[in-house]
Amino acid sequence: MKKLLFALLALSWLIVQGMNAQELTTADEKTLLYMIEEEKMARDVYDAFEAKWGAAIFNHISEAEGKHFERVLGLAQSQGVKVPNAIEKNKAGQFRNKELQAMYDEFIASGSQSLEAALRVGALLEETNYRDLSAAIAATDKVAVQNTFTQLLDASANHLRAFSRNLSKQGVDYQPAVLPQADFDAIMADTDNVKNRTQGAGRGQGKGCCQQAAAQNGQGAGAKAGCCQGKGQGQGCKPKSR
Repeated sequence: MKKLLFALLALSWLIVQGMNAQELTTADEKTLLYMIEEEKMARDVYDAFEAKWGAAIFNHISEAEGKHFERVLGLAQSQGVKVPNAIEKNKAGQFRNKELQAMYDEFIASGSQSLEAALRVGALLEETNYRDLSAAIAATDKVAVQNTFTQLLDASANHLRAFSRNLSKQGVDYQPAVLPQADFDAIMADTDNVKNRTQGAGRGQGKGCCQQAAAQNGQGAGAKAGCCQGKGQGQGCKPKSR
């Protein structure tokens, strides 16, 4: 009887270990690495704007983005994802992903022109982050990833509302350049149903193609917004030329 009990316990342990060791898909791993750097990119942009303009909003949101970076990094490591040294070194303004590096450079150039331009960049960046997170949530079956990204999605909505409010104080009625108007309005109204929508395309996106979305509605000077790729294109995304 004892032998049978020990055998059952051993089998249960192996099953639990197997569940814990369940590997992410290649797409999940790529998305996690991308989102680590996207959160870092947001932090680095806001750090630069806080230093230049001294506006409290950049300091507050930068601190949050720093925590998001650490959280997604920790999630990736806990899931067995090999994080490149270039990402772990966490050097400000430096990114392994070339598209994110280009976005950072253009965001900095655009937001360095004026406080209003910097606030516009912040709103555009949060729109982009919200859409990429939504696509990433829809593209994975991994509960731990979905839960983390959903919490970051809520934070991104809060940040977008904060930038919109600050732009209103500047006399600017911010209009979305990345998200569909209906989703943007739902975020501004703080409604829950927007969380159930997926901006961008179907499964396997969130890797971030670049587009000149910032030029729309006067949202900065040519800053690029990452958009998802794969089947179907998100609002404002243009298919890449083949």
